[in-house]
Amino acid sequence: MTLIWTAPDALDFWDGYLDWTGLMQDRRQALLPPDPDGHAWAEPIFVRLRTDGLSLADARTALRALVNDPVSDYLMDPEEYRRLDGQAPVALPDEYALYRRLGADPAPVQDLFEIIDIGVAVDLDPDLPCNAEEMATENTAGAADAEEAEEDAARPEATPIIAILDDGLGFLNARFRRKRRNGGYRTRFQAVWLQSLEQTRPGADSRRAYVGTVLTRRQINRWLSALPALDESQVYGALNAQLFPREGHRTTDFSQSHGTLVLDLAAGADPDDADDPVTGWPLLGMQLPPQAIADTSGTHFESYMVQGVRWILAQAARIDPEAPVIINISLGMLAGPKDGTRFTDYQIAREACAWQARTGQPVRVVWSFGNNRLSRQVATLTAPGGKGGTGPAEIVWRAQPDDLSPSYVEIRPETGVCPTDLEVSVTTPDGTASGFAAMQPGQVRSLVNGAGEAVARLYLNPAHRLDGKTEQQPFWQVALAPTNALLAGDALAPAGGWRMAVRSRTSQDVTVHLQIQRGDSLPSYRPQGRQSYFDSPDAYAWDPELQNYWGLAPGCPITRDGTFNALASVTRRQIFSVGAAEWDPATATYRAPDYTSVGADWSVPQPTAATRADDSRIHWGVLASGTISGSVFALDGTSAAAGRLTRALGLSAARIVANTAAGNGTQMDDLDPGRLDLLPVPPGEAAQLGSAIVTGMGGARPRTL
Repeated sequence: MTLIWTAPDALDFWDGYLDWTGLMQDRRQALLPPDPDGHAWAEPIFVRLRTDGLSLADARTALRALVNDPVSDYLMDPEEYRRLDGQAPVALPDEYALYRRLGADPAPVQDLFEIIDIGVAVDLDPDLPCNAEEMATENTAGAADAEEAEEDAARPEATPIIAILDDGLGFLNARFRRKRRNGGYRTRFQAVWLQSLEQTRPGADSRRAYVGTVLTRRQINRWLSALPALDESQVYGALNAQLFPREGHRTTDFSQSHGTLVLDLAAGADPDDADDPVTGWPLLGMQLPPQAIADTSGTHFESYMVQGVRWILAQAARIDPEAPVIINISLGMLAGPKDGTRFTDYQIAREACAWQARTGQPVRVVWSFGNNRLSRQVATLTAPGGKGGTGPAEIVWRAQPDDLSPSYVEIRPETGVCPTDLEVSVTTPDGTASGFAAMQPGQVRSLVNGAGEAVARLYLNPAHRLDGKTEQQPFWQVALAPTNALLAGDALAPAGGWRMAVRSRTSQDVTVHLQIQRGDSLPSYRPQGRQSYFDSPDAYAWDPELQNYWGLAPGCPITRDGTFNALASVTRRQIFSVGAAEWDPATATYRAPDYTSVGADWSVPQPTAATRADDSRIHWGVLASGTISGSVFALDGTSAAAGRLTRALGLSAARIVANTAAGNGTQMDDLDPGRLDLLPVPPGEAAQLGSAIVTGMGGARPRTL
């Protein structure tokens, strides 16, 4: 196979992830039979209204006219439109999520708003069946009946609202019910947003992009009224068939689902235990589209997550505008700037802080810190400066065979160094080298095959300004096509060792951080991704911890520092990140398990805290509920830890309210030592476990032998 690298060339793209994903979509679409329906593709965008020439009121009026215009290239989700139309509470009134049809001319709206972020294009398919008649059609919590209204009014002060963004929510599970005063059970869920890929509807609704459906508590209670004859799996199966009629992993069709397990650890309770305060905690749930979850690089789920947080805050205001809102997000990605400037972590933190400042309602966001310590996905090189005889710094990036998904690596210089002061060379497994060439932000080099199809690209991504003080810095990125064909005729990248080389264009040596983006397959999902990794002769030393030859010798460019979740990079007062702790029965102490990620001195040095996520190395994980009531499975990792810290914050709700009112304290001050135990971290493990190991909150089932 003949491969040739092109010279640097300017390209109109937002970032390498979107450009490469779009190229893969277009290429695979061309291999399918022609689509007679001519479906309209659109890309989610997040915008900020310009108010230098218009008043904010006039700008909103102009945006409403734009998204209501039958021939406009811009559409809105119904909840976002309610926000724009003044029917939903907002924290940032001049920022909105839209959908822009691909190929739209940006000129007519450039004076109305600026684009802050762009997501992966979606097919606004009007032919998908609309939601079933019994499913809710409004993105709002259902009204309470008389008994519910009475119980809501009697809810104690500082009762927390627990919210979760995740995959697979068993919302009918008994662990999320409360017992009625006169017998029977009601749901604790106030609303559940089951997201699916966007669709439009004919007629008056054609200007809205529907993202699944929202179930109100009234709807959920109608199902629960069938107890004890209720078949939970039948309900989930019917909903999944309607939401994902053509494709998509139906997580709640399986016996265990990630979101159900995490939420049980965060806020699950025995509904018959009247003494457990958790049975009174209201719940909100948002289940992301399975297609977004299946792409473990995170490229697809960012826009959904931001919309989800905005929806959760609006719902919380309707439930109780003074109750603390604790949002669990046990999802993430590995590569990124890790300085709080990726749009998702930036915007979620911004929404949380703005909401609390505007309304006084406390908001806390809990991120899992990550499980990639041993993944060999992070490396640090020193790019030599000067034009002398010192060669460039190099490392091998191994792309695995039979990988049906794209692979990515990000290359970022240390803080304060301009990326244009670097040069990058990429050599294929067969020795085809790009060579070094100066590039400017917005330029790319493509590796093309004999048919002229790009199978890899080297990008120098442009900067993006998020606000007057915050800017995403340019960065280098390499994208590879799959190494195995999902469809016959697809252009493939060669598997094997790709050699990455960097050098400085100045007289100074430059420290360079390389991060491979996650690209594997989740359990129970269709196998598509095979994780690429860095390789080095120094990466096979004896490791006394692991008792194998998987250790990193001194001087090895592969590092375990900085292997944490890139979305857990914001150090704001409202944001928590959680590491996993493992119980060691031999010493009756906690320690960091080998998988839990490590902070870095060039980024976030450590998580906020840790909680127990493994009962031992033999009894891995902690027990939580599966999808169906009564089932029990083990969940480990920082997802389990984040669920348990969410519970700890819920038990500390009164302290959070007091701290918010006083406007002081740190994250650790939110954790109530009167209700929790804050144990010291073993020496040398703070980079994995944070400031303390939090225990005593319950929520995990005891193991029986």
